[in-house]
Amino acid sequence: MNKLFKKVIIQKIFVSSIAINLIFTSTDYPIKAIPATCGFQPIIKATGITVYYNNRQTIKKQYITVIQATKAKIVNLTGTVFKIPASRVSKKSLSQFWQDAASNNTSTGKARVVINGTFFSTKQDPTGIAFGLKARDQIITYGYGIANEYPGEIRTFSFNPQAGTASIQSYTTASFRRFPEVVGALDANANKAATKYLPRTFVGVRDDNGDNLNETVIFYSSNYARQVDARNALKCFGANASAMLDGGGSTGIIVDGKPLIDTPRKIPHAIAVYEGR
Repeated sequence: MNKLFKKVIIQKIFVSSIAINLIFTSTDYPIKAIPATCGFQPIIKATGITVYYNNRQTIKKQYITVIQATKAKIVNLTGTVFKIPASRVSKKSLSQFWQDAASNNTSTGKARVVINGTFFSTKQDPTGIAFGLKARDQIITYGYGIANEYPGEIRTFSFNPQAGTASIQSYTTASFRRFPEVVGALDANANKAATKYLPRTFVGVRDDNGDNLNETVIFYSSNYARQVDARNALKCFGANASAMLDGGGSTGIIVDGKPLIDTPRKIPHAIAVYEGR
C-alpha cells in the first residue's frame, strides 16, 4: 500500500434496544465501543464529572452522574460511628451531608454532587448497616444482613480515591481488607420490587482504556424507575458491571447545593463527588 492509513467505518448496531457505536478498521477488529447517552442531556460539566438529565417524561426524573476517577474524587461520608454496643451510624439528612462535603472544599477540589449510599435499618438511629461499609480506610461494619438477606446476591462497590479506580464484585470480607473504601450493595438483578416504579439508586463501573481497571464510575438516580430502567441506562453508558444501592424513600441527589431528587428520610451514609483531585 502506498498510503499509510486505514479506512475507518463507523457502524451502529442495536443490542437489547440499546444503540452502541463501534469503530472498525479495514481489518474489522473493534477498537473501542463509544457509549451512547440514550436521550440524556448534560446539565453539569466539570473536571472529571458530567451530570446528565433525561426529562422525556415529566413524572420520571432520571439522572446519570459520570465520574472519571483519575480526574475527580469520590468520598464516603458517614454520620457519627458508634462501635459500642454495636457498629451503628447516626443518621443525617442529605442536605447535611452536602454541607459536610462542601465544608471540605479546597482550591483544587470542590464538591459538586452528593448521592445517597448503602442499605440500612430505618427502625433505629443510630442504625445498623445491612451489607457492610468501609470509609476513610476504616472498616465500620461487615453488615448485619449478610447471613440471611439476599443470599448469593450481595455485592460490594469498592473504590480507591488515590489510584482513581473502582470495582463491583461479589461480597467477601477480603474485599474490606483489600480496598480503602467499600460500600455494601445488591446485585442489579436482585428482586427488590423489581417491576415497580420506585425511587432507585444504582452504580456502575467502566474500563475506558482496556487495562482491566475501571477508571469511570456511573451513578443512576431516579424518582420513578424499575430495576430494568436503571440497568439499561447504566449499560447504555458503557458500564461493564452494576449494583443496586439503597433506594425507595432513601434515594436522593444534590448537585451544587440544589436537591434534584429530594428525600425527607435521614440516612447514615452518602457519597460525595469532588471535581478535581
